[in-house]
Amino acid sequence: MKTTIEGASAIVKDLKAMDDAAAQVMMQGAKAGGKIALEDAKRNCPVDSGALKQSLHLTEGKATKVKATVQVDYDKSLKYGTHVELGARGRPANPFLRNAVDDNQNQINAAIVAEISKAVGRKI
Repeated sequence: MKTTIEGASAIVKDLKAMDDAAAQVMMQGAKAGGKIALEDAKRNCPVDSGALKQSLHLTEGKATKVKATVQVDYDKSLKYGTHVELGARGRPANPFLRNAVDDNQNQINAAIVAEISKAVGRKI
């Protein structure tokens, strides 16, 4: 899923000026937003044995001076995770991961902007 951060164009210039440090700043912002989605996914993950909920984690992806990615996911050795999220024959979907992002988009964007703004010395 891709998201657009509104109001961030002013800090892009500052990030470009930071050069190498910009990638780290972008990752800090992505992780701040990702933590919101992770906590929501944990709150809303259905529990039987609790293994799926306990396996939820945040993974850093690539970071450049203009983009960073993180992923909230579960341990793929738990084969049933996909069936819980997407549903299966006779079982309705329970999209706790997708909803963690969709239901918190404004808070995620605000956390990203706040983290990046703090790093570049801007007040929002």
